[in-house]
Amino acid sequence: IALATKDGGQTWERTHYAPDAQQPLLDVWCGESGRVIAVGAYGGYYTSGDGGLTWQARRLDAAPAGEAKSRSADAYEDDLGGDPHLNRIAAASATRLYLAAEAGGLYRSDDAGESWLQLASPYEGSFFGVLPLDGDVVLAFGLRGHLYRSEDAGGTWRRVPTGTEGMLNDAVRIDANRVVVVGLAGTLLVSEDGGRSFELRQQGDRKGISAVAASAGPAIVVAGEAGVARISLGQAGQR
Repeated sequence: IALATKDGGQTWERTHYAPDAQQPLLDVWCGESGRVIAVGAYGGYYTSGDGGLTWQARRLDAAPAGEAKSRSADAYEDDLGGDPHLNRIAAASATRLYLAAEAGGLYRSDDAGESWLQLASPYEGSFFGVLPLDGDVVLAFGLRGHLYRSEDAGGTWRRVPTGTEGMLNDAVRIDANRVVVVGLAGTLLVSEDGGRSFELRQQGDRKGISAVAASAGPAIVVAGEAGVARISLGQAGQR
């Protein structure tokens, strides 16, 4: 299902409905001139050129970048029982996009999604998010507390210690230096140096956090098992 709004969310119109496909849509990117990309389970990839009013189903055909090993659709079918889940799409600029996917899949587009490159992945487990920072810097994160940093647009990666095996679900940049990553078991990782290193500030209730957004304070707004809450970064870890 895809919904579109023309009045800032006051009302919504269903613009795509395909229950028989059994492909939940997991994330969406809205670009310039009405261009929209929605991604989801089992390789779900849909594009729109009119702000989400109409949609076209596509296949994510990605060329290998550098030493990345390209996996065929048949290989995914054998290993995973279908195409990999495309979990998150994020923009570094109007034209550069990143995709985080199942089975270590990381992808980059330099032309607003017209074509994709499969990046060399540092990890075979699933990635649940990517967070572009300045220039060519990008973070990728996912299962069992795995967090990686690239300073060359995904050409190479360095693992960043997290001190947790909790699944990492979402991340947000607060300002030039402060980055927050959240996840299951009340995991809250805070960086004060632009994502080079992180401090684990485990939430006392240990309830999973699914999403995070920046708020004034500095603070964050989180959503998860405990509902929606605002957390001051000066008091993080005390909830």
